[in-house]
Amino acid sequence: RRSHICRACCLTTDSNARYAYQMAITGKKKLLIVESPAKARTIQQYLGKEYEVLASVGHVRDLPKSNKDAVDIEGGFIPRYVVSPDKRDVIERIKKAAKNAEDIFLATDPDREGEAISWHIKEAVGLKSPKRVVFHEITKAAVEEALTHPRQIDEHLREAQEARRVLDRLVGYDLSGVIWKKVRYGLSAGRVQSPALRILAEREREIQAFVPVTYYVIDARFRAKGGEFPAVCSVEPSTAEEASRIVTLGEKAKWKIADVTESAQERHPRPPFTTSTLQQAASSRLGFSPSRTMRAAQKLYEAGHITYMRTDSVNLAKEAMRALVGVVKNEFGDKYVEPRAYKTKSKNAQEAHEAVRPTDPAKQTAGKDSDEQRLYELIRIRALASQMASAAVLRTSIKIEADADIPVFGANGSRVIFPGWLALDTRARGEDVELPLLAKGEKVDVVTLGSLEKQTEPPN
Repeated sequence: RRSHICRACCLTTDSNARYAYQMAITGKKKLLIVESPAKARTIQQYLGKEYEVLASVGHVRDLPKSNKDAVDIEGGFIPRYVVSPDKRDVIERIKKAAKNAEDIFLATDPDREGEAISWHIKEAVGLKSPKRVVFHEITKAAVEEALTHPRQIDEHLREAQEARRVLDRLVGYDLSGVIWKKVRYGLSAGRVQSPALRILAEREREIQAFVPVTYYVIDARFRAKGGEFPAVCSVEPSTAEEASRIVTLGEKAKWKIADVTESAQERHPRPPFTTSTLQQAASSRLGFSPSRTMRAAQKLYEAGHITYMRTDSVNLAKEAMRALVGVVKNEFGDKYVEPRAYKTKSKNAQEAHEAVRPTDPAKQTAGKDSDEQRLYELIRIRALASQMASAAVLRTSIKIEADADIPVFGANGSRVIFPGWLALDTRARGEDVELPLLAKGEKVDVVTLGSLEKQTEPPN
């Protein structure tokens, strides 16, 4: 029986069959190591019994708690790593699996932290020549494609993480000691928090020294044949008496359009999300804190719904662009399609990475809870809109005058001629005031008119 298997294995050209024969003889599997247990479960389903997929559960080694033993400054800032106490069982489990593995793949996240974790696993377990693989989305196709192109651990990327970690320790420990004495025991400081705190403190002094000035904003709402629209007085009175005079005369006056200025413009869609723009959009549109956004994005990524969420690139793979264009064409039609390739302006951006996008743009909803579902919708809309036609708008500036001794009022906004990507991103459309079609000399009626006391504001 054994000789038949060996002969068949030598003769076959089917790599899967060869592996099955080898398994029958040796009983060995291929070992793939990731960071997250959730990711491990998903990938295990993709790869089947040929692979054993284990999770490191984050970093397995770190600098010791004692700052005295952590970094050899005299020797050239050499870090002295130790296995984290709660990861000893993890290391032993990986060691045991590695002994019986035919191949070992390190598939931690595709960034400097992930590269460092792969290196620490290699060092802690004592792996001779593990293969490093990276994928930017957790789909069966992406994982299988990554396994066909393994590489070595990127020492430059790993050393970048090490430099960051050493700086955290050297700066953080010294500053934290000062803070414990001056502020409160247990607070932390570091290479990012501390300079940021100085900027905040300097700005706060400017804010406290600021002397506000009172002024009045006079708002109005007018009605024309085409609909209602908001306007504001071109003068901001400094006294309540003058503001009251304008409001009183304006309520009794007859109004007309004094001037209309229009210019044709295009509103282009924004690039797909990077980490920072995703956090900003989730904050303004969903009210999410950055940590809440990243928690939801991590779960979406691990479930295979979106690409890797830590990226500074707006680049899209060609296959992804084709998929996005196909969905736009199917949902909106050919005239709404405009394929676009985006390039990252930052010189330090890693173009090999992709922007944050859905792995399957045809999927309209994804995620287990409300946070994940709402964030997925935001990511999907942004990615699809990036491949849609620009919106054609008429930028419009209007002046409205009364038959009384009061300043003119003005309104600025736009009229949408062709919605383009705004047909999908309706929230973005609502960010601009839409004005009705108005003509010079046209009479309008005042609907509401009132003043609001305000004060000049200090620096942000």
